[in-house]
Amino acid sequence: MSRDIRLVVTIEDAGERADVVLGRRVPGLSRRVARSLALAGHLEVDGVTAAPAHRVRPGEQLALVIPAIEVANPPLVILAVTPALVYVDKPSGLHTHRLRPTDPPALADLVAEAFPECTGASEDPREGGAVHRLDRGTSGVVAFARASEVHAAARAAFAAGLVRKRYLALVTCPEDLVWPPLTSRWLVLDGDTLAVHAPLGPGDGPSRVAVRSDGQPSLSLVEHPQPRGPHHARVTLDLRTGRRHQARVHLSWLGLPIVGDDLYGGAQAGRLHLHALSLDLRAVDPDGAVVTAPPPAALA
Repeated sequence: MSRDIRLVVTIEDAGERADVVLGRRVPGLSRRVARSLALAGHLEVDGVTAAPAHRVRPGEQLALVIPAIEVANPPLVILAVTPALVYVDKPSGLHTHRLRPTDPPALADLVAEAFPECTGASEDPREGGAVHRLDRGTSGVVAFARASEVHAAARAAFAAGLVRKRYLALVTCPEDLVWPPLTSRWLVLDGDTLAVHAPLGPGDGPSRVAVRSDGQPSLSLVEHPQPRGPHHARVTLDLRTGRRHQARVHLSWLGLPIVGDDLYGGAQAGRLHLHALSLDLRAVDPDGAVVTAPPPAALA
């Protein structure tokens, strides 16, 4: 369904462009998107179609319509529900939440339909109370807060490293894999588990992340890969920090790119073979437990 945005111009807004006011006052709406919608005839000022450059006056009512985008949504798979959180299984190919108001519905929209209270849990309504995000191609457990105080506590727990996240990945590897596959001051081997302390920072493109000495501290615990044929293996890893693309970059840096990860050298596939297997948020959800999402067939 379409979304109607309505607001009344205040004295502080007087004399500004309508698209500037909308972009500043509506959470999750940029001026660029507001301008595009207005140019397409979706902006009205006091009931009359107006241009994005309209200079507003106090008391005027701005009405912006975001047209509905018809897409076939996957069913919402609920893994667990507690008084504090809703845990769901995100399919590969679906965003955790909309990046822009005009984007197709995301996982957060499906959660909001079933649990309307989640919408008000986060400062930005488009996030629908999501306390963390998975990349679009990654499947698995995602948690959504049902109240604002839970959302704040969960985000703080992630930042403090109090949340345990376990992942599975299908990777490309040499037939005669040596463990660990390289030597570095950022690697510590304890039995069959490799602690990867490689810091992460901006890569050579706007969407890329790279291992770099001046990056942010990052820690992944990677277990010895389990062979899945001559050139593939299944890897289990725990992410003790939550840097952007952390699992993907650390595995690629080890020479074990994830199958389907075009951005970091993975073999082509129909999806990114990375799955958030389990999530432990008991630090902020004492009524909960470790929640697990069944892995897809390639990783089972």
